[in-house]
Amino acid sequence: MYGSVKQKVGFAAVMIGTVYLLSDMLLDLFLELLHLCFEAVEFTLDVIIEHLWDTGRHATQTITFYIILLFAAYFLYKLGSKVPACYGALKTELSGVRHHLTDTAVNYWHTAPVTHLVMGWSALMISVMLIWGLLLA
Repeated sequence: MYGSVKQKVGFAAVMIGTVYLLSDMLLDLFLELLHLCFEAVEFTLDVIIEHLWDTGRHATQTITFYIILLFAAYFLYKLGSKVPACYGALKTELSGVRHHLTDTAVNYWHTAPVTHLVMGWSALMISVMLIWGLLLA
């Protein structure tokens, strides 16, 4: 797509709007697909266990339940071991972003002309008074 910037922004807006409007249906389809995959795994385990040990239906379902529970516990254990490292990396990254934004704001306020500072403080005070008036009314 080699159109103008307006065309690219319009296309992006249409795509984002479409995904937003279809998000409920996409989530439903994803969950349905996930459920079908779970049922396929469960059925496969049922067939394997029933033929391997020649068990009845109830015993097969009990064994399948505990095997799936074991897989879920292993997955949660692995996920729990990864969370602290991901949290530390996210915390470091967000701290860097916060420092960068703070430095940018401080540098702006140190280098801005007085008229911009007066306009900024005026806008802030008017906003605070309007919000305070709306809350007390």
